[in-house]
Amino acid sequence: MKNSNKQYMYSVLRQAWQELRTVGNKAGQALLRTPLPRILVLCIGLALLITLIPLILSLFVIFMLVKLFLIVVTSSNRSRQQTASEFKPRQWSYKEAEDAQLVRVEHITYRREDR
Repeated sequence: MKNSNKQYMYSVLRQAWQELRTVGNKAGQALLRTPLPRILVLCIGLALLITLIPLILSLFVIFMLVKLFLIVVTSSNRSRQQTASEFKPRQWSYKEAEDAQLVRVEHITYRREDR
């Protein structure tokens, strides 16, 4: 059994290597046909791409960590404020009752369709 698995893996890797070699040969032929200024522009673009992607990813991670830190800090402050306010005795004030309005039932007008 082990021998057949090794032969299978060897054939798969050999075929993959041949495919990569043909792709590399085609890319080399294409590079030989292209003018040097275009190759220079491609190299500069590739260098910019290689340097910008890690910068973007690192900034994303840094901002996510800052956001997570701020969420943790604000939630801990809120929980401390809630626990501190739970132990304080609340005093009743008239301000809570001032917003309520008493309406007599006789003064409510209904439309005929609503009845």
